[in-house]
Formats: sequence, C-alpha cells, structure tokens
Amino acid sequence: MSEAFVDLTARELSRLRSRVLSYYFAVIILCFLGIGLLILYVLRLGSLVGPGVEESLGLALSIMFLLGALLMHILDRTYREWPLGRRIHPASPPLVTDDRIAAGLRVLVLVAAAVIIAYVVWGVVS
Repeated sequence: MSEAFVDLTARELSRLRSRVLSYYFAVIILCFLGIGLLILYVLRLGSLVGPGVEESLGLALSIMFLLGALLMHILDRTYREWPLGRRIHPASPPLVTDDRIAAGLRVLVLVAAAVIIAYVVWGVVS
C-alpha cells in the first residue's frame, strides 16, 4: 500500500475507496447515457442525402467514438490501478498468429455485413 495512506484507519480507507469507485461509476454511467443518446440521434437523422445531414452524422459519430474511448480509458484505469494504492497487473497479451488475424478479419467482415444489412433494411422500412 502507498506510504501516504498508512496513517488512515480501515474505515477511512474504505470510505475513500467507495468514493473513488462511485466517481468511476458515475463517469461510466454518463458515458453510456451519452452514447445511447447519440445512437438515438443518429437513428433519428434518417436518410443521409439531406443538406447538412452528413456533417451532423459525422459529428455525432465522432462524439460517440470519443465517449467510447473515455469509457475504455476509465475501465482500463480501474482495473490497472485500484483506488488508493493496490495494483492489479493485467495478463500479458497473447502472441499474434495467422489464426488470430484470420479470426479478427472474419469478425470484422461479419460486423461490416451486419451494419450494411441493417442500413439497407432501415432504408427500405423507413
């Protein structure tokens, strides 16, 4: 444990840890809400051929990606550096092999196909 927190009692230490974790939880909830609102906004835009819609969609997507990056950063920091001194070391990443690259490409193609199909179906339905 860090030397700065040696003088704290167990109760104070527990209170500080719960406060830090509540901050982490609040940031994560706000990011999820922001991403959800932006997804609803993107779906509300409708067809991408109207004036200014492309720019608006681009701004919404960029904000969504920034919120996602912030969310991943907070989660990563939560797991790597436990509040008030306790450290958790993540496992080292596995080796990159041809099989792993092929599996990643398969997932990428599957996700891209699902997005394209959803966009076409959305265009037909609306």
